[in-house]
Parts: sequence; structure tokens; C-alpha cells
Amino acid sequence: WKKYLEIIILLFRIKKFKFGESSVKLFGKKIFYDSPYGIAGYQSMLVRQQRMLRDAGPKSAKTIVDVGANVGFFSMMLREIYPEAQIYAVEPVPQIFANLKANLTSDQDSVYNLAISDINGAVKMSFKERESAISHVINSGEEDDSETVKVKSMTLDNWCHKEKIEIVDLLKIDTEGYEVHVLKGAKKTLAKTRYLHMEISLEDENYTFSEINSMLYSEEFNFQLVYFRNFTDKGYGPIPVGDFLFRNVMLD
Repeated sequence: WKKYLEIIILLFRIKKFKFGESSVKLFGKKIFYDSPYGIAGYQSMLVRQQRMLRDAGPKSAKTIVDVGANVGFFSMMLREIYPEAQIYAVEPVPQIFANLKANLTSDQDSVYNLAISDINGAVKMSFKERESAISHVINSGEEDDSETVKVKSMTLDNWCHKEKIEIVDLLKIDTEGYEVHVLKGAKKTLAKTRYLHMEISLEDENYTFSEINSMLYSEEFNFQLVYFRNFTDKGYGPIPVGDFLFRNVMLD
């Protein structure tokens, strides 16, 4: 009941949300959250994302890579399903990364303050304290009134080589419209990835679903859609944004 009380307190502004300081104790663990809605996002993942992965994801996993980890809610949910897995969580924005590091404290958690891109160099990120979950890479010519920060970037292929990651049982990508750039730098990694989980916006101007889909098939890998969830929780109608789970049938 305490977690629901925390949400009510925040919604009615009885308690002010302060990014980097606001937290709640859940299951004996202090969890830092990323918005005035408290841990509502984490609760949603425990129900919806967990169901997706239990129904159609890997039955076991040794290595998981979380690209665009934010404060770690997705990785924390994965720990519930795959307690033995080594989880690599990557988050570029330093302010968000501090919360990620505080939330993921297991010896089997590894966290990295880095942007995954199609270039090895640096990218500029936008950041808003009350909307940290939609922090994103600022594209050339894009006007943005958010706080900006320049961060180091690497391709997923180079990063996996550096970390000596041989097989990825589950790769999650949620980069707020930057997914195409991540995939462009991940061809070698995709060839050794069993399952791919992506948040895809069908209204995103940076790519089309067909473009994303075309990048998931080559001579080295073949990702087939096995599960999706419309964010509206409807089985029909428009899909503004959704979670998509793919399986690499070449590694079956």
C-alpha cells in the first residue's frame, strides 16, 4: 500500500518530486524514480513487459543488454525473471545515469554512462528533469529548449567487442527515435543476439516501421516478430507506439 500512497502524494503535490532525490522503499530496497508519477512505470513493466517476456521471451538468459536504460526500471523487471543473468545497462545522460547506478546494485549488474549510436565519438542529448524518460539524441537542425549535454558515443558492435560479450540472450533498445542509428552500428551484435525487444513509435518522423523491419534481416540474422503490445492496450486500431519482441530464428 505504501507505493500507492507515494503516487497519491506526488499527484496531489503534497510531496514535491525532485529528480535524483525522490525515492520509495519497495521490497526492502530504495528505488529512485524518474517522474512525478513515482514508480508507476516500474509497476507497469512488472505487469505488461513481464507478461510479454514470460509468454514469448527466452526461457533462460545469461547475458542481457539494456540500451537506453533510463533509471533502470526495465533492468529491475528483468532481474525478477532472470535472476542469474548478467545485465549490462547503458544510459547516456549523466543525471539519469546517477539514478541508474543507485538502482542497480547487484554484483550481476554492470552500468555504463554511454550513448549507443552508429558513430564512435560524441552526440548531444536533451534532458528534462520531469520528463527524463524521453531524453533523446538531438538531431542536426532540431530545435530543443531542453537542457543539453554532450556525451560519449560508441557503436554497439565496438562496445560489445570491448566488453568481450559473445552471445546476447536479450537485447532491449529504447532510445526515443534513435533506434535506426543503434541498429546501424549493431550488425555484428545482432548476429549473436537471440531475442530483441524494442519500443517502436509508428508516428516517429525519424524512421518508418518498414525501415526498422528491413534492418532485422540479413545473411547473418533473421528476426521474426513473436509478440507486440499496443501502448493503448487495444487489440485493434491505430498503434502510435508499442513494444515489439523479435526472435532471431537463425539461433534457434
